[in-house]
Amino acid sequence: MSAPPLTTPHSLRPDEQPVAHYRSIAPLAVVTLVLGFASALILTTPLLVPFPVAAIVVGITALRAIRKSDGQLAGRVPAIVGLCLATFFLSLGLSRQLARQTALEQRAREMADVFVRLLQEGRTQEAHQFRLSPAMRITAPGALAEHYEKNVEAAKELQSFVTSTGIKELIARGRDADAQFVGVASAVRDTSSDLLILKYSYIPAGGSANRQFLWLHINRKYDESTKRHEWEVGGIQNTPPTGME
Repeated sequence: MSAPPLTTPHSLRPDEQPVAHYRSIAPLAVVTLVLGFASALILTTPLLVPFPVAAIVVGITALRAIRKSDGQLAGRVPAIVGLCLATFFLSLGLSRQLARQTALEQRAREMADVFVRLLQEGRTQEAHQFRLSPAMRITAPGALAEHYEKNVEAAKELQSFVTSTGIKELIARGRDADAQFVGVASAVRDTSSDLLILKYSYIPAGGSANRQFLWLHINRKYDESTKRHEWEVGGIQNTPPTGME
């Protein structure tokens, strides 16, 4: 009895040809594509940077698996598309975050510099107004003097402010304090606000060679009434903030 003839691709029926050439799509390639599109979320917050990073890692793994499958796996195109999307959104998201952070730090320093200069010039009432929200500040010189003269609570707050450590020395020494910006010690972003801590140094009383330090808390908050972000000095301390010792 003779053996049955071997079946070759040329002897397959037309309806069997697609099955013979079928290749399954690598699951990781599909995951890469999905993560690539999800990487756009990094534009809303840098906290979602794991999406593009995961897409890149999974995409590289998928391409390696496809290459090693000897033609048994498909999905090279979706894997590459996912990788490209993830790389694009990661670069765009990080560059936008860097630009935003740079702008925030510049604006915070501008405000802090004005605040420190007012203290050194002895304009304590104007400097104290920076502790309030912009909507609450008094800018007219006459109204400002009257406010602290007639408002007992405001006068007490001002007195406590000008006698606090660091602030008192800046006021007493004036320009001789030589207050200088050192750097941004911390920057924290909340849903609708930012807190930046700026470090300054100054020469204390007696002209000591060892400069003393001040940490200014600069807040940027969203004001519902004006629909804008407003800036204010949230606090001053002469000791390192928690975690920065």
